[in-house]
Amino acid sequence: MQQQQLHDISPWNQNNDDLLTVTEQQVDEFKTNYENFQQQQDQYKKQKVIKVNTINCRGETRLIRKLISKYNWKEVFNDGDICMLGLPFKQQNYDEYLTQSVNRFPGMDLLAHKTQSSFYLNKFAQYFPDEYQFFPKTYIIPDELDKFQKEYKSTRTYIAKPDAGSQGDGIYLIKNLKDIKNYESIVIQQYISKPLLIDKKKFDLRLYVLITSLDPYICYINKEGLARFCTVDYEKPNDKNIRNPFMHLTNYSLNKRNTNFQVYNGQNILDINEGTKRTYTSIKKNLEILGYNNKDIEDEIETLVVAYLKSLLPFLEFNQKLVFQKRVSEIKCFQVLGFDILLDEKGKPWLLEVNSNPSLQIEHEVFQANGKSVFEESLIDSYVKELVVGDAIKLAMMSKEDQEELQGFESYKKLDVDQSETIFSKIMQIYGFLSGYKFQEYLTSSKFQKLANFPQMISQTFLKHDYDLLFRKIILRSCNTNLMDFFQFINAIEQLAGKLNQDLDEMLDRIISNF
Repeated sequence: MQQQQLHDISPWNQNNDDLLTVTEQQVDEFKTNYENFQQQQDQYKKQKVIKVNTINCRGETRLIRKLISKYNWKEVFNDGDICMLGLPFKQQNYDEYLTQSVNRFPGMDLLAHKTQSSFYLNKFAQYFPDEYQFFPKTYIIPDELDKFQKEYKSTRTYIAKPDAGSQGDGIYLIKNLKDIKNYESIVIQQYISKPLLIDKKKFDLRLYVLITSLDPYICYINKEGLARFCTVDYEKPNDKNIRNPFMHLTNYSLNKRNTNFQVYNGQNILDINEGTKRTYTSIKKNLEILGYNNKDIEDEIETLVVAYLKSLLPFLEFNQKLVFQKRVSEIKCFQVLGFDILLDEKGKPWLLEVNSNPSLQIEHEVFQANGKSVFEESLIDSYVKELVVGDAIKLAMMSKEDQEELQGFESYKKLDVDQSETIFSKIMQIYGFLSGYKFQEYLTSSKFQKLANFPQMISQTFLKHDYDLLFRKIILRSCNTNLMDFFQFINAIEQLAGKLNQDLDEMLDRIISNF
């Protein structure tokens, strides 16, 4: 039998000594794959030129314009196919949603707020404990200050995050109760004191998740992402290092000011390197060398992302219906979320935070020897965010029907999220009924007391006037002492079921059936 001809490709693979030859069959397969790729590219070029409305862009403008140039799209300043909002939805943006696909879901910014996100994750963990063990024990201060003080252990370290903080501002570690400022609105989490280290440094991952539809619920996770490193070698928190942000906090905005910050300027950003910011692909190569199973880690990450998205759905659906009312079926929205994930020394992923407005800037600040700084394009940020946003826009241009047939698209992998009704969907229906189905509407005591008019909603021990007492007890610690928001309403409904000695699910069904 004639031996198959071999081709020397060593000049193309000087960094891969184990890949020196390729067979004729492999050459043919490569040619076929390349031809198929070219056909897809030609077909894509024949598609309608996407018009991108950038009039409301902010920090992402440079990225969007780079994508417009790359794909021969068209920049417009009024009605486009895609509308990029640099800020969360406001009522004045209403008309934008009627003719364009907009990159914001109404109310998403509120749901990704630290206190509210922590609240409903804690609630889902309460009702579905097996599914929600992927985030550190979390306390909302001042509401849960008493609970935290009871469960506090001096052998543990905690991390405090301001409710409205961003980019690492105001974050600090706690080892003593006296370190807590009672008047602050903060979230306190157990600190993961044994993180997985690479190059002796702590790091976290910023992964990107895309939602393109609520009905059906269509979600994706991007295969690429960023890793943000601390700039000082890690040690377990102690009295000497607990205030060192460069050791314990991975925020780029903090670490860029350290002289140890390293910008990687090598040729291949997907390779292992020593940069302070790296691609997820390069990190997976580190993990493989360290003996971790990347497939297991990615499966666990996808599981926690899916669980989080499941918790998000009833709130997003509710807000969208409140805003657009009878026109909700005409609306097309999509949104990219940033998931901040920490791996511990066992390779277990922990969800630290979800950002509804992840940075889409592609420049980084470079500090010079004279102390001044200049902004330069970041090759890593550009590479990752072009994939994330470029492919998100392409998906947003597809119909829901076409997307339902996909298993993935380009850099995105499709996620399978359970859409079944939860107890929170029912509570939202009741809240909407009482609030008059108005976006960001709150309940007054008189509206809350309407619950007493439904069958079996008063008893010998809980009368109609007790509703006002319960209302005031729930909102006692609120800044707005006369109004109840949805998250407070959840607590009120739970307490109401207890006071009436009723099963919560059955009580909700009975109220809804009597609307």
